[in-house]
Amino acid sequence: MTTTRTATRRRTTLRIALAGVAIAGIGAAITTAVWTDDVFFSATATASSFDLQGSAASTGPWADLGVPGDDAVIAITAAGLTTLSPSASIDVPFYLCNVGTTAGTVTAITTPVIGDPLGSAAGAELTATVTTPVVGAALPSDPSCATPVAGTLHVETTAAFPSAAQGLTGAITFTVTGTSS
Repeated sequence: MTTTRTATRRRTTLRIALAGVAIAGIGAAITTAVWTDDVFFSATATASSFDLQGSAASTGPWADLGVPGDDAVIAITAAGLTTLSPSASIDVPFYLCNVGTTAGTVTAITTPVIGDPLGSAAGAELTATVTTPVVGAALPSDPSCATPVAGTLHVETTAAFPSAAQGLTGAITFTVTGTSS
C-alpha cells in the first residue's frame, strides 16, 4: 500500500506541478498578447528677432545699412545743412524702426563726427549732437514701421564761424545702436 500511496502522491504532485506550469503558461501567453503603441509629439519653435532700420523720412524707405563689413550709410538732409553760416542752428530729422518681433531699447549713440575738409577747417567751430532719441529710449516691435521712433541731429555753428569755411563740405556721421529687451 505504501507503493500505491507514494504513487498517488507522486501523481497528485505531478498534477499540481503541471497545473502550475499550465497556469504560468497561460499567464505568459496573456502577457505576450498585449499590444503596445507609441505617440510622438512635436512643437515648432521660432526665435524672436530684433532688426533696427533707419530712414530719412517717417514713411521710409527703410534700410538696414552700416552692418559690419558694409560702409553704406543712410543719408539724412536738411536745407540748413547746405547753407551753413555763423550762428546757425539746424535740426535734421531721422527715423528708426524695429521691424523685428521683439521690443528693444537704444543702447548707444555715437558722438557725431564731422568729416573733412569742413571738420578740420581752421576756426570752423561746428558741433553736432543727437538730441533724440536718448540712450534707453524704447524701440517697440513695429514690423510695418507704422509708428517709427523720431530722432534729431542738431548742428550748430558759432558766431565766429570763419569765412574760410565757405563752400567746404564734410559728412556728419553717427551710429545708433539698439538691443532687444
